[in-house]
Amino acid sequence: MLVNRDTGEVIAKSVFVAKTFWPRFKGLQFTKTIPPDFAYIITGCGSIHTCFMRFKLDAVFVDENWTVLKVHSGLKPFRVTNPVKDARAVIELKHRNLCIEPGHVLELIE
Repeated sequence: MLVNRDTGEVIAKSVFVAKTFWPRFKGLQFTKTIPPDFAYIITGCGSIHTCFMRFKLDAVFVDENWTVLKVHSGLKPFRVTNPVKDARAVIELKHRNLCIEPGHVLELIE
């Protein structure tokens, strides 16, 4: 489960952490949709693209302490984000109205 410690909001009940090459490389490409309570976390990532995606997504870049650095809301397919300085992971979520802002701290609860 992924929680925003600043607001108490549950961001995702189901989480997949991509730590190895293939899951990090493939990401959510070619995926038709994901549940609204699912998060795909790509470690070691400071920039993403949405090529071959079929839905809008929210991308939340965090540092090594899970502090939010940048939020891209409603990224459309076939877009690329600029690199985010000091980002250590990106959290990809189905686009929805979340209260996540830079400076918030997220927590992954297993």
